[in-house]
Amino acid sequence: LQDEPDGPIITCDGDVKTSGTATAITLDLSNKGGPKDIAATLGKDKLIFPDGNAWTKLGGVDGIYSDPFHPEGYRIVRIAEDGSKLNVTLQDKPDGKVILLEGERDGKGDYPIDFSPKGYHKTLAATVKDGKVVFEDGNAWVKL
Repeated sequence: LQDEPDGPIITCDGDVKTSGTATAITLDLSNKGGPKDIAATLGKDKLIFPDGNAWTKLGGVDGIYSDPFHPEGYRIVRIAEDGSKLNVTLQDKPDGKVILLEGERDGKGDYPIDFSPKGYHKTLAATVKDGKVVFEDGNAWVKL
């Protein structure tokens, strides 16, 4: 979880149970100062809690993505309001380092992202479309 764009990323465990068309989720929010066993129901693009609170899935580019090369990790992608920059917060595995990356939109509409903070010595151009961030090397992150 991340309450604010520049806030800390908090890991919370959960349990998912599916019965027919209903999906129930129990979350342990104690790392965030909340209850250990709060129940939520998965609705269309949102989690609904018993107190009426709902977490809505972000539309557009902003959101959480999966990377097939790091299935235990995550990628949080945010695009600047004017579309000029793409910001990525990523972690390759649950106990891994949280890394911040940035790309500025080029003349072709791609976002060359500098991966040197991740230990790579290259910049890869990314295209954002159809719920995916697709890289020139063939990798594609899919929005969850």
